[in-house]
Amino acid sequence: MKYFTGIKTIEELRQRYRELLKKYHPDNEGGSVEITQEINAEYDRLFSILSEEKQTDKESTNYDYQAENDAFKSVINKIIHINSDVEIIGSWIWVHSGYEYRELLKNVGFKYAPKKKCWCWHYGDYVRYHKGEVSLEEIRQKYGSKKVNNKSKQYAIG
Repeated sequence: MKYFTGIKTIEELRQRYRELLKKYHPDNEGGSVEITQEINAEYDRLFSILSEEKQTDKESTNYDYQAENDAFKSVINKIIHINSDVEIIGSWIWVHSGYEYRELLKNVGFKYAPKKKCWCWHYGDYVRYHKGEVSLEEIRQKYGSKKVNNKSKQYAIG
């Protein structure tokens, strides 16, 4: 593995994929089609391995991890250039303060969560297994969170 060394979960894989695309996407300075193709090929190989492991850990093997992965990659590629903070929590993608990108986000399949003040994307239909509102912090604690600051340096804090 050249780009995904030390990755042990699908969540880590997706986070690293997003970081790599930010850096090496052909539309970005210093990026190229060849490097992006290498990243995609390595990602797909590792995803295949990790999803097989995940399927053996699950009660049901009927879930289509490959379809979820294809949708995830497609969404990431469509929002890679937005100038907002992006957070990956479990299999969800959250975009913070993306008001100026609302039409793009809607077209890609994001929904606005007004109580959380973020845009969110999730593969497939979401089935709620709880009553009441769950805070974004509670979701982070349950599934883990990886933030990717995609704002330009002039807007980044700290």
